[in-house]
Formats: sequence, C-alpha cells, structure tokens
Amino acid sequence: MTERRGELPFIDITPSLTPEYAHGLEFQHKRDELGLHHPETLHALHRYAVALGDHPGRRDEAVELLGWLVDARADDQQNRLLALNDLTRLLQDGGELALAEQRLREGLSGWEQLRGRDDAQTLRMASNLSKVLLDLDRRDEAEPLMRDTVDRSTRALGPTHPDTLGSRNVLAGALRGSPARLAEAERMYMALLDDIEPPGDDTADLAMVVRHNLAAVLTHQGKHPEALEMNRVLVEARSRRLGDDHPDTLVSRHNYAVVLNSLGHVTEAETLLARVLDDYRRVHGPRHAATLDVQVDLAAMRANQGRNTEAVPLLSDAIEGYRSTHGPDHPLVRELSTVLTQLGG
Repeated sequence: MTERRGELPFIDITPSLTPEYAHGLEFQHKRDELGLHHPETLHALHRYAVALGDHPGRRDEAVELLGWLVDARADDQQNRLLALNDLTRLLQDGGELALAEQRLREGLSGWEQLRGRDDAQTLRMASNLSKVLLDLDRRDEAEPLMRDTVDRSTRALGPTHPDTLGSRNVLAGALRGSPARLAEAERMYMALLDDIEPPGDDTADLAMVVRHNLAAVLTHQGKHPEALEMNRVLVEARSRRLGDDHPDTLVSRHNYAVVLNSLGHVTEAETLLARVLDDYRRVHGPRHAATLDVQVDLAAMRANQGRNTEAVPLLSDAIEGYRSTHGPDHPLVRELSTVLTQLGG
C-alpha cells in the first residue's frame, strides 16, 4: 500500500441529529474496526467530509479533510478523483478561485487519463474549469475551452442531455462578457430555454439559471424593464424553492436591486442592496468573491449620489478582498484602485 502523506486533520464529531454526525460515527466505527487506511474507512470519511461541506459553518473542515483524502487515495485513482471533484466544488462555492482552478486542472487531467476526453466526468470538469475562468474574468481562455466541451458533449451525450445543456449555458456566459456579442448570447439563452421547456426534475434548476443569465443579458443591453420583471420572478421562485438565504436567491436579490437602481428607484435599491450585503456576509463570509461584488455595487450607488465618505471605506475594503481572491495584479484590482483614488480614498 502506498505510504500516506501528512497527518489526518483533527475531526470534531459533535453529537447531534445532523447527517454529518451520523456519517462521523460511521467513520469512527470503520476506523476502529478496520484501520484508518482501509478502503471502507476512507469511503466513510469521504461521506463525512461531503456532509460537513453541506453544513454552513464547517466548509473549511470539509476542505481540509478532502485535501487529505486526495493524498491518501494516491493508489486509487478513481476514488482520488471523486474526492478531488468534491474538493473543487467546495473551493468554487467558497470563492477560492485560484486554488479551485489549480485543483480543477489537476482533476481534468486525471479524468482524461482515466476515462478519456469524451467521458461525462471529464466533460463536467472541463465545464467547471470554464466557470472558474469566467469568474476570474479570463474569458479568452474560457470560451475556446467551452466551445470544445460543448462540441464533445453534443457528440457524446446529445444536444439536450442535462450536461450538454449546462455546458451550453456556460458557453453563452462566456459570450455575454463581450458587449459586441450580447445579442448572440441572448439568442443562445433563448434557444436553451426552448430546449429545456417544459423543465423536468433534472433540468428545473438549470431553467432558472438560464433565466437568470438571460436577465443579465437583457440588463447589459439596456432592456431594464424586461430584466427587472425577470429578476422579480426569479427572486420569488428561488425564495420559494431554495429559501431566502440560498446563494442563488441572494444573487437574484442582488441583481434585482441593481436593475431597480438603473430604473431610477435609487433609495429603494440602496436599502435592498444594503440588506443583501448583510446577508452575503452572514452566509458566505466577508471575503467571498460574491460578497465583494455586492459591496462594490453598494459603494458605487453611494458614490453616484455624491456620498463619497460612505463609499470609500466600502470600496477600499473590497479591493483588499479582491487582492486575496484574484491576486494583487488582477485587472479588477487595478481598475478599482483607480476609482478609489478618484473618490479621494
């Protein structure tokens, strides 16, 4: 058996009725009976780490355990890659984009070697890597990767397979980053909705995501009344289906406030966005990329009203956050630093 690297992180299995507690007990039982490195014990630890990752306050523990598992599975490539899949998902959800990109490239290479370039797992990793590149504003890298992924997914799985539809959605997202290609992105989203409707159990969430993205394209094209109505419907639907604090609901609430501001409802928009920022900080933490985006928008709203003394601290703090998530030399950091100087910060 391959020698394991590093000590197992401390595990706090606190008695409760939650799923992670049940999985933690299973892990303890397997470890005591079979030993830490037995395959069944490692499977149980993997289940425990995934359950921890679903708990709002224990994502960091899950990331540490999954990182250990990736090393511990060095002689079992498939299970190592499955642990890596879950690790990259948590890194993405936590806004740790640079590390997520590194781990996604590692996972993509591993799945290609294990199952080939057209395997469903390989295609999912390629699609997820494109999402991270988009979040890092590296659209020139994301678009060719997504076009290739969509082409391969269409051939291997079919044009209306849920994974293909998801990849088409990511590709449209790459296009919408260019003002000259917004109309093309809008057509792509409309075609996606045509292929999804009526949504089934496996495409219901994707249908909402596509509508969200279409609302963004409408906003960028200046079609604010249509975008406001679509965001209003999305806020209601996501609150009902997912809950008020779900990340997707928070995004829709953020976008609704921004479009409301664009239509001149400044006071209402600022009040809503300040509330959304508080919720983002509570749910995601103050340094999550999405939290920082909301913070910048709120600073901009206040600066546009001539309230620079309130805008500067928000923007300055957001810049420090972006330095940690995007890197000190990222174009966004430089751009916002210039704005800060203009505001007198």
